[in-house]
Amino acid sequence: MDARDNAPMTDTGDDDAGAVTDQPETEAHDRRSGLSWPLVVAFVVAFAWLGGAFGWFIADRPADANSVDAGFCLDMIAHHEQAVEMALLELANGESPVVRGFAQEVVIFQQYEIGRMDEQLADWDMVRQDRGPTAMKWMGMATPADAMPGMATKRQLDQLRETKGAAADALFLDLMAEHHRGGLHMAGYAAEHAKDGDVRALAGVMKRNQSIEINEYRATALRLGFDIEIEPWVEAKAAGH
Repeated sequence: MDARDNAPMTDTGDDDAGAVTDQPETEAHDRRSGLSWPLVVAFVVAFAWLGGAFGWFIADRPADANSVDAGFCLDMIAHHEQAVEMALLELANGESPVVRGFAQEVVIFQQYEIGRMDEQLADWDMVRQDRGPTAMKWMGMATPADAMPGMATKRQLDQLRETKGAAADALFLDLMAEHHRGGLHMAGYAAEHAKDGDVRALAGVMKRNQSIEINEYRATALRLGFDIEIEPWVEAKAAGH
């Protein structure tokens, strides 16, 4: 917005300048002031609106890493990173084209979502390193960062790294189903309680997609005859999960 004033007219002091001396006094005053009253009022209203909009923007920003919006992004990035790690191990060690396809989807879509959350954090002048050693404070369930729901243990990751063939396929489906189940717990809360509409929408997409994938993993494990038990995900269970 260009808020520069109009240049005021100067008085030449020439009494013979009839065009000036014949003007009504109020019009001459308006010209000397540079801005008419209607224009002044318009500027006041415009700047008041901008001030209100700026105040709303500041108020709508997450206060810190423990807000629902920022806390969800920070924790879910770490959660997604482990999912990608497990998917890459399945791609390296598994043999079923179907299960490897699931792993490819995890790598593609969760890496994309990590990028989305990184961009959101950047909009709030935050980075991943702002995440502390405690996770899930933002949803009233403070827990050590490496103990978020669904996170595989170091021993389980080592086992997945060492397992090959069909056994790797079965272990990946088992671990990833539980990983998704834990992620759904966080995504469902953020989808309902985050202030930012983009964060709510992204969390809602995660909840929908991962609930579908859990049931796909279960059906595949049954069809391939794997000796694992993956509980189905149903919305009624999600409410109390």
